[in-house]
Amino acid sequence: MTKNNDNQVECSHCLLKFNRNTAIVEEIEGEKLYFCCPGCQSVFHIIKEGGFDSFYKKRRDYKPGPVSVAKVAEDSFLDDVTDFDDYSEIEFLATNIRCAACIWLIENYLSKLDGVLYVRVNYATHRVKVRWKKDIIPLETILNGIANLGYIPVPVSLISSSDFYTRQKKDYFYRFAVGAFFSMQLMIYSVALYAGYFQGMEDSLKNMFRFIAMILATPVVFYSGLPFAINTFNSLKSRVVNMDTLVFLGSYSAYFYSVYALFSGSEIYFDTSAMIITLILLGRYIETEAKIVANKEISLLFNLQPKQAKIFTSFDVDKYIKGLITPTIVKSSAIKEGDIIEVLPGENIPVDGEVIYGESDVDQSMLTGESIPVFKKIGSTVTAGTMNLNGTIIIKATVNSKDTSLNKIAEAIRAAQETKFYFQRLADRITVFFVPFVITVAFGTFLYWIHEGSNFKDAFMVSVSILVIACPCAMGLATPLAILISTSTAFKSGILIKEGTILENAIKVRSVFFDKTGTITEGVPSIVNIKQYNGDVDILKLAASLERYSRHVIAKSIVNSYTDELLPVSDVKEIPGYGICGVVNGIDRIVVGNLSLMKDYGFDIDTKILEDFESFSRNGWTNIIVAHKDRIIGIISLFDSVRGSFRDIYDFLLKNNIEISVLTGDIYETTSVVLKDFEKIKIYSSLTPLQKAEIIKSNYDKYPMMLGDGINDAPSLKQAFIGIAMGKGTDIALETADAVFINSDISLLKRFFLIARKTRRVIMENLFWAFSYNFVTIPLAVMGKIHPVVSAILMSISSLFVVFNSLRIKILSQKR
Repeated sequence: MTKNNDNQVECSHCLLKFNRNTAIVEEIEGEKLYFCCPGCQSVFHIIKEGGFDSFYKKRRDYKPGPVSVAKVAEDSFLDDVTDFDDYSEIEFLATNIRCAACIWLIENYLSKLDGVLYVRVNYATHRVKVRWKKDIIPLETILNGIANLGYIPVPVSLISSSDFYTRQKKDYFYRFAVGAFFSMQLMIYSVALYAGYFQGMEDSLKNMFRFIAMILATPVVFYSGLPFAINTFNSLKSRVVNMDTLVFLGSYSAYFYSVYALFSGSEIYFDTSAMIITLILLGRYIETEAKIVANKEISLLFNLQPKQAKIFTSFDVDKYIKGLITPTIVKSSAIKEGDIIEVLPGENIPVDGEVIYGESDVDQSMLTGESIPVFKKIGSTVTAGTMNLNGTIIIKATVNSKDTSLNKIAEAIRAAQETKFYFQRLADRITVFFVPFVITVAFGTFLYWIHEGSNFKDAFMVSVSILVIACPCAMGLATPLAILISTSTAFKSGILIKEGTILENAIKVRSVFFDKTGTITEGVPSIVNIKQYNGDVDILKLAASLERYSRHVIAKSIVNSYTDELLPVSDVKEIPGYGICGVVNGIDRIVVGNLSLMKDYGFDIDTKILEDFESFSRNGWTNIIVAHKDRIIGIISLFDSVRGSFRDIYDFLLKNNIEISVLTGDIYETTSVVLKDFEKIKIYSSLTPLQKAEIIKSNYDKYPMMLGDGINDAPSLKQAFIGIAMGKGTDIALETADAVFINSDISLLKRFFLIARKTRRVIMENLFWAFSYNFVTIPLAVMGKIHPVVSAILMSISSLFVVFNSLRIKILSQKR
């Protein structure tokens, strides 16, 4: 494949002669190969690794010339790169994705590059996520590689998915408008020509109408249909065919055949070539509009974080009040942990932080779903994306701009939308071979009809019908659009779905395990009794001084119940599932927790204390023991009532034959009293977090779901088949669970199951329709029963069926 002549060599791919000294040299199977550029080298490997290297032996009359190599400016993408310890990650939009074959090409091409660790392309959003090692492959190589395949990368920091689709919709509209205008005029002359065949027409008039038909069809084919041609040639450079290839072959072959027929006196089909393009553009316009609607809720979330922030280089309250210092306006993406930021009334908060000056009401409805504003003062925490309503506040950033709760939620939703169901992965593999199969069938049918004595015109139109009627788009859209809509619908309801596969797996769940405190119960226990065994020490003051360092709901209730000054505490250690200990005033040890913790620390539990403890437990109270120095000094009893919405969840789960269990650190007597009205619940009591996880593991054959508060229940949430955290989007909940009920509303469990089942059903309907449609219509086209224009209508309807069927999931958002 290479020749040496005066230090000149031929490129092993494009045959262009060039200087050997500038060549990219590679030895493959003992043969030394030369490439003039990285583009030729990459395309050579795509062809060879795809099993098409016989192309180089069969090509004839090949005109030498280099591959067109696209250049993408890496600098535009740097804001979208996230660096980790041993790899980097980027997410960008890719243009010209048309069907699952495009997805297959991008994923397989990039995954074969040395240094690329992970590639995932979302058909519904056209987002490409790539993880790679910078020390092995530069980002520029990845971006240019995709561009050379015909899919131009676009930075997500410069354009959102909704903006991307809006621009795409506008382009479709212009091309469709041109196509529709000329096609309508064209149909007038076509109808006149058809009428002339039956009633007669003068030759001069007929020829004039035929030339007018060609003139009217030309802008439709070469302007409206230009994207189909460009995408076809780009895909063919990579030896891959896609949906646009079928449209291009069907429409353009009908056009060029008609040009030939115009001068040879045969029947023309300019109307067919124009209507195929116009109808498919209409279908894509409607499909893009549906994607914009599906993206709308999530796009609004992504836009909540303001683009700019007002940061102080240094801050002093007195100087600020006197107006001696003013903030500097910077990009929100530049905010770092510790920065001091001014937020005026009516502005969205740019970063998670703590209020250090001022007071105001904050609208947190975007995060919690609660419409009532929350009052914020010095020491209160605020979240990025929430709106400051009526007072100026100064906040100190507690995270960097990329690590806000809002960004974590956004990334979790994106990750869920990238999920591919099992049947979708199967459909993707089939789609790769589907388009070549259709082309083969169309060509084979053409030869068969000719062999059987049909004229060229009839055989040709049958093959065009086959090309146009096949619809791999429906197969490609079946899952990603449904997941996009379902995750958007779920989030609008207050359910953050992090992993899309749980929508597929939810139907398998046969057992649900609940944490008690803060999950089944309201999560705001109140103190109902304080038993003190030493009158010299205020046990509530001691307990509150220590419990302020815990995030447990019981600890918060104790702290909120004490309003006087707290004691200084050091050396604090929290023991999950047991309690907390520390040193007060630098001298005396305090231990606050359950009975097991007191036994482990060796405290003397006399008969009186034990009797009181058991008596209080029989009332359904949760009892916290307080020890000071070397002895127990009292018991604080709290009561937390069952959520009013739990009865509906309880009945729903039993109706669906799902077992219900409770995992709690409380003793059995306390829990059984609290749940006395729910007789079919199985109670596991006096458990540590690790013991909860072990119980989940032992029941894994029942595909267990776990609902917990996301703090003490982290091990069991991870262990469960599906883990759902309650907790208003806390960091630990986002890290450990598959889904989060952001506003801690347990009634959302029913909605979650309904959305999951509806999503799975819609996906199965979509895939059944996509395969059935092709199974039925392609044979009909082979038999010559369907005209090419009707084929274009049916193909568009096939894709739109999947779109509108997926949109039915949004109906659930109206139900309670």
